[in-house]
Amino acid sequence: MEDNLTDLIIGEFTHTVFRSESYMVSRFSTEDDNITVTGPAFDYEKGQKYLLTGNYVDHPRYGFQFSILTIERYLPDKRDDIISFLAGKTFKGIGKKAAEKIYDHFGDDTLQILKDDPSKIAETSLSEKQYQSIIDGFSSLSDPENDTLFYLASNGFNNLEAQKIFNRFKLATVEVGKDNPFRFYNDVYGISFDKVKNYASKIEFSDQELKYKEAFLIYLMNDYTFRTGNTYIERDVLESILMNYGGMDIFLSAYERALGNGYLTIEEDQIYLTQDHTDEHLIASFLKRFPDDLVLDDDLIEENIAICEKQLSIVYDDKQKEAIRCFFRKGISIIIGGPGTGKTTIVKTMVSIFRECFAFSNLIVAAPTGRAAKRINEICGCESKTIHSLLKWNKETNIFSFNEENPLLYDALIIDEFSMVDNSLFASLLRASSRIKKICIIGDNNQLPSIRPGDLLSDLIASEMFTCTKLEYNYRQRSGNEIISLANDIIRNDVDLKRYNNDIKFYDVRKDTFDLISLIREDLDNGFTLDDIQILSPMYKGEWGIDNLNLLLQNTFNPGGFAKKEKKVGQFIFRVDDKILQLKNRPNDDVYNGDIGILEDIDEKEKCLTVDYDNTIVFYQFDDLSDIALAYAMSVHKAQGSEYPIVYFIINRNNIRMLNRKLIYTAISRAKNKLVIIGESSLFMNGLANLLKKRQTGLMEKLENETD
Repeated sequence: MEDNLTDLIIGEFTHTVFRSESYMVSRFSTEDDNITVTGPAFDYEKGQKYLLTGNYVDHPRYGFQFSILTIERYLPDKRDDIISFLAGKTFKGIGKKAAEKIYDHFGDDTLQILKDDPSKIAETSLSEKQYQSIIDGFSSLSDPENDTLFYLASNGFNNLEAQKIFNRFKLATVEVGKDNPFRFYNDVYGISFDKVKNYASKIEFSDQELKYKEAFLIYLMNDYTFRTGNTYIERDVLESILMNYGGMDIFLSAYERALGNGYLTIEEDQIYLTQDHTDEHLIASFLKRFPDDLVLDDDLIEENIAICEKQLSIVYDDKQKEAIRCFFRKGISIIIGGPGTGKTTIVKTMVSIFRECFAFSNLIVAAPTGRAAKRINEICGCESKTIHSLLKWNKETNIFSFNEENPLLYDALIIDEFSMVDNSLFASLLRASSRIKKICIIGDNNQLPSIRPGDLLSDLIASEMFTCTKLEYNYRQRSGNEIISLANDIIRNDVDLKRYNNDIKFYDVRKDTFDLISLIREDLDNGFTLDDIQILSPMYKGEWGIDNLNLLLQNTFNPGGFAKKEKKVGQFIFRVDDKILQLKNRPNDDVYNGDIGILEDIDEKEKCLTVDYDNTIVFYQFDDLSDIALAYAMSVHKAQGSEYPIVYFIINRNNIRMLNRKLIYTAISRAKNKLVIIGESSLFMNGLANLLKKRQTGLMEKLENETD
């Protein structure tokens, strides 16, 4: 097999043809021709010459290109070019005569010598101003940040990852990487273990190194806590996992090293990732010490509740009134209840009374999803944001602008859909809440817990340290809504599918003859739109999995055609008018994980997609399409925090291991008007009998033990 020969060209950067987060197509002018150059995204300087190494590629669609491996600024090495370079705009005050004098002293190596050590210019008889001009000029030519970013890009990291790594280690990045590449994984948020392992392989860093084992141990811990939702792992469980990789003895030194370096923390037999341990302590300490300030007199509370009832033409039940009273009596209060129990109506009244009675104080409502925040804003008419937006999250650095040093300037905080909030996010919110005097937590404790580690709502309720009001009367059920009846029956563990015949339809795939597309067409004929209809499935693969369902519905309701713009990405195709699901938080664009939009345009020339998220327009470069997916079908977790007029919930033998009472409850409670369950009745009932195992966390113990 022949070795791939590396070519070298010297070219002047002229312009960018295309650029994404990690990839770039540029044009360079060489002595012989203009050439297209491809490679990692990089900040080239227009008019600057560069020395590029790489390989010529004959692309079947785009033609002859040069794919770069390394890059560095090109410095002339011939007399006339050197003199012209020194007399140029980079070096103010250096004319042709001074440039000739410098060349005569150093010769053809002038520029390389001065680049390596500009102070050598002192060997020539230049004026003080000219001397400083040479020092400043070569300093400006040196761009260590760009050099470092290109080094990372050349070794497999995309532009965003490279920037994250550089933000952490600055100019020591290359040195850190060569000493211990796995610090890029251990110390930098959002860098995958596999990518760092590939980098380590490129620089011939041995897998047997202690530093590798330390990082692999941290990787296993991250994987375990994410899969289970536990905030710690018991030592015997860790030992059993390590048996698959040679046993604890082989990892003992790495384990001790991880403890010594502060990546892991031990609490009795509980082993934590240190950040998870820190977050638990902070949550417990903050909540335990939270004062009961900003309270209202009981008579004033009752008077204002009556006023709000009159204004809204409603009568609150006893539990709703108690929830409102607790908000104004206590520093921290909790309200729990299922859909239809009036949680949002209560928020509207709490906001109204707060504004009336605390005219010089301000209140904010936060939620984990964009849809939940928007719904609060529309119904309650108050300021509401996602938690990430409220804290001004920086996606590149995973740092929140608001923190201990820069606290939020609010007096009261209401957090909606709290079952979705994980320990890490809540800890970040509390770090920025030193000025806040009142916190109200609202959620449904029967829903699924957060994706990431922690079981906050359950832990705070179980601790019995905070006043918790449980809303029980359901106002939607009063109008005969069967979906609410089913939700309540699930909570009471008293489900009989024969009771539901109107708002709920159950199709048993073993007995019933039905066609999913025909059912959806019937909904559309009845005046609903595809935006009103959401299919939920616990799994991605298989005939009834999310991927296949998305393709089926797309091809049926938004098929390709002669005039239909589309973009193929892997096995999927995005078409104009598709329902699009946002998969990651993009705070700069004000769209968040779980938001749904419509694909408005595909621009092949600009290589981007345009998606409309309810009048928020977001552009996606073709290289960033991993941030979105088709949204005709989605997972139950992605739908959490949202409601839809019609929900189709898929139950299949392939996803039986994932079925549990909380998942089923969360899925069916997403539906407002109509629920269609497709599957086997026995699987549905077995799933309801499967109780989700309580997550292992240390929060309750820390709440009890934190000293006042």
